Amino acid sequence: MAADNTSDIYFIDTSALVTLFRDYHHDLIDSIWEKIEGLFRSGRMYSHRLVYDEITWDSKRPDLPSKKITPLQAYFKPVTFEQAQIVSNIVKRFPGFIDIKSEKEESRPWLIAAGILEQRQLSLFNPDKTVFIVTEESELDRNGVPTATKGFGLSHLNLNEFIRINNWSFKSVE
Repeated sequence: MAADNTSDIYFIDTSALVTLFRDYHHDLIDSIWEKIEGLFRSGRMYSHRLVYDEITWDSKRPDLPSKKITPLQAYFKPVTFEQAQIVSNIVKRFPGFIDIKSEKEESRPWLIAAGILEQRQLSLFNPDKTVFIVTEESELDRNGVPTATKGFGLSHLNLNEFIRINNWSFKSVE
């Protein structure tokens, strides 16, 4: 991991967003989200449009994650041809990574593809930057995001590690 993480770039997946809003203490969610939103707005955090769609799928009855993410839609990368080429490689290299019987497009390979493209661009202009995929998927899952991320030269963090390397601290209101 980079010693100075002030220039690192993060791509957050659905599992990390869901975990934040589902599992973290309600007193901490707003404080954490404020910092995450700051990273989005400063161009240091992104996600993918398919992650956005997974979170905001019920527009008639938006839940808290949907309400928080909707104003940040511009930071969720759209599907591109370059991503599609990388997604094809991801699926070939990790055949169990997606459910081929699924009726909807899965966001995980697209998120990694967007991260790979970001890393390629950064390596030309700022090789000291690191692209991290923030996920709550287990490192032990050989078909999970951490395994595929490592296989394509990116780094990954779970939500707690992400908070720790950004040196964020929070106090719960009792």
